[in-house]
Formats: sequence, structure tokens, C-alpha cells
Amino acid sequence: MNEHKSRIGEEVLVRSPEEILSTLDNDGTLDGVPFMPEMLDWCGKPFRVQHRVVKTCVDGYPMRRFPADDVVILDGPRCDGRAHGGCKHGCRIFWKEAWLQPADTAAARPEAAARGIGELQARLKTKSDEQHYFCQSTELYKATRTFAGSHRLLTIRIAWREILTGDLSVLMLLGLYARWAFYKGLRLMSADRRISGTCKRTPNGPLDLNPGDRVRIKSRARIAETLNPHGRNRGMAICHEMTRCFGRVAEVDRRVDRLIDERTGVMKELSNTVALRNIEDDAKLAEECLCAYQLGDCPRGEQMYWREIWLERL
Repeated sequence: MNEHKSRIGEEVLVRSPEEILSTLDNDGTLDGVPFMPEMLDWCGKPFRVQHRVVKTCVDGYPMRRFPADDVVILDGPRCDGRAHGGCKHGCRIFWKEAWLQPADTAAARPEAAARGIGELQARLKTKSDEQHYFCQSTELYKATRTFAGSHRLLTIRIAWREILTGDLSVLMLLGLYARWAFYKGLRLMSADRRISGTCKRTPNGPLDLNPGDRVRIKSRARIAETLNPHGRNRGMAICHEMTRCFGRVAEVDRRVDRLIDERTGVMKELSNTVALRNIEDDAKLAEECLCAYQLGDCPRGEQMYWREIWLERL
């Protein structure tokens, strides 16, 4: 395996099952990062590098890093959870560079990829025991480390590294800083209180939505009627990025009825919750949340989840 460092926008080829298998330990991981069954269909196929993972959030912890600095995000589909109990989290997938090669060094090989799938799949682990799942999300804390040195200037240091790797330009950095400063100002002014309600017991409103259904996101006032004083409906909060979407029309991407808890590995059941796509009228309205305390977005691109009671069917 070469030591090639992929750049943003570069086309790469996912290696063959045999080559990937040779990098894995008995748990199907490389440096603690699992190769998951959901990734098998990508073997032998070309993709473009979307991000170098200079930093990553981990649930409940400050920003962390992969020690070898050899992880990227590709522009392919998210994890569909089919091998992990139908989890609907929709995580972006981490790719170790040992699993990739520059596309100009070899042609796509779907036939060769199919030959070694069975042996590779037999190595891959999806549960640590009967109750606890095993995936890139549950193992992320173990596979990453804290940033060395003082944390006072950590945000600036991370941003500088992203410029050096080509993940950010100076102009992009200035734009991200302006947005980060704006939202931090809102939090300092206790803007969270504007997205809260008075419910002691928050209501549930099923719409039985399906992928492709068109909906309108309710207004701030109507959504506030469904929230408790902490801005939550049955434990789920409204984040600042979601407030940009109030009143807009969107499509249902998928129902979100099962999620693996990143800290515990236990499957959680949800009801009357969906993820959206194609939010109207503004190209800047993504379906992802920003990291609250970091400059710029986390490469994990966590998606927004919407209670059906916050929506109305069109």
C-alpha cells in the first residue's frame, strides 16, 4: 500500500476486497476504524474525495483527530444501516487511505471486486454482543485522539490545518468564521429561549409520512407550541440551523425510526420522525447541522431530524 495523500476533488478507486482484507485485524478494523458491510458495494468503484478529515466531533466530547491523519470522506452515499439492524442515522462513511488508490493507477474492476466479497464480509463485525452494535460511529472515540497542546487556540489551529490540506480556502474560512461568530453571538444573547415552549408534556402528532412526500415546515410560533422550556419535543431539540427552514417546503428523505446510540452501541427506537431533503428557495439550506462550538462544519455532516408534528403535509 502506498503512502499517497488524497486531495479534495481527487478521483480515487476503492481497492479490491482482497486488498482491503489484508489491512484489517480480527475485528475488521484498521487503526480502530471498522470497514463495514455497508461499504462492500463500493469495492472497485471510483469516487471523488469530498473532505480530508482533519477533525471530527464525537458525541459528548471536544473535537478529536485520527492519529495517522489518513481518513477521508468520499462523495458517495451515506451508510444505509442495512447490516446494523436498519439504523437510519445516515452517517457519512470514513475511508482509510489504505482502502483507496488514485483512480489513474488502475481502472474500475467490478468483476474482480465481486470475487472476494464473501471472504471480506466474513471478517466484518456488526455487533460486540447481542445488545450492542459495532460500527464506525460506536468505535469513533477509541479510534481518535484529542488534539495536543493548548485548547485555547484549537479552533484556529484546526482551521489552519484545513487550509494546508486544501479542505478550505482563505475566502471560505472567512465566510465560515462570520457564520460561526453570528451563531455564537445568538447563543450569548440567550437566543435559544426564542426556540422554546411551555409544554410540561410535549405532544406527539403522527402524519405517517413516506419518502418523497412533500411537506411544509411549520412556523416558529407553531413549532414552539410543541416544545418544552428546554426547546425539546419528546427529547428532540430544535437547533439554530433548523430555524432557517421554518415555513419552507421540502421533501421527505426517509423515516427515522431506529438509531444506534453512539456512546452505548444500543439501538434506540423513535416514532413519528423524518429526515428532509430539497428544502426550497435557498441553495444554502443544507440538510445538515453545524457544529455549535467549532469554526466551520464537521465532516460528519450530521443531518437534521424533524418530528412530524413540526410539519404539515402538502
